[in-house]
Amino acid sequence: MTQFNFLTDVLVTIDHMNNPSLIDRATAPLLTALLLAGCLVISPSSLAQESREEIKAARCSAIFTMLAEALPEDPDTMVFQRFIRLFNELYLQEKKERTGSANAEDGESRRAFLLKEFRETYASREGALKEEVVLCGAWGDAYLAQGDNVTHVPVIPKLIPASVRQKYEALAAEGWSRWLK
Repeated sequence: MTQFNFLTDVLVTIDHMNNPSLIDRATAPLLTALLLAGCLVISPSSLAQESREEIKAARCSAIFTMLAEALPEDPDTMVFQRFIRLFNELYLQEKKERTGSANAEDGESRRAFLLKEFRETYASREGALKEEVVLCGAWGDAYLAQGDNVTHVPVIPKLIPASVRQKYEALAAEGWSRWLK
């Protein structure tokens, strides 16, 4: 909407210019077409940006997929599976809100892409990926605090209690090392 207001202002300014040396009336239609084309090119790209929640939900779904694969004997494996499902549902909900459609295949392909990215970049991003496990774990725990009936999407945590940090740092260290073998 703002782009069209800007375009209107530009066109009104151009229309009110009486100095033929600045703009030739014969080129005004061409200039108008170029400005409209620019708005059309800019608009879809701004609409295509994923929300922070969409990005983090997809990444957390992939993180817990990694943990479930790496630590199948862990007592929290069922919790990891629940987090995969919850974060995948949130990702699809956010994507549908942004694009108008989303399906299970979208979640699976996004998760597969992220798992591939994790494998390829772990060596150069070890600390960041371990910290991401901690963040996703704290966010997942906020879901668990609601019990079986999830009524709202918890906010992405900014402050993480020491006990939660210790738990997920240990899972990250063991999970990444096993999963990357």
